[in-house]
Amino acid sequence: MKAILINESECEKDLNSMYDINNIDAVIEKLTEMNPNELIEGDLVNLLYVQVWSEYHPFGLFKFIGLEDECMKFQYLEIEWL
Repeated sequence: MKAILINESECEKDLNSMYDINNIDAVIEKLTEMNPNELIEGDLVNLLYVQVWSEYHPFGLFKFIGLEDECMKFQYLEIEWL
């Protein structure tokens, strides 16, 4: 199933070339791996952007907006660190 990120530019600003997931296409590819049957509108989803050079790991926090025309819609919220 396809995934749409409604605010790509905000997400793109927080990506870094040192992350394993370092561009919007990679983010959307990871979001398409989500199972829409396991998501409820409003659910929060974390994507791990493994940072190669640090012991701290960034997570992209996304909100599942819902299904529309066979596409999962997500909104990027922020980056969090573990």
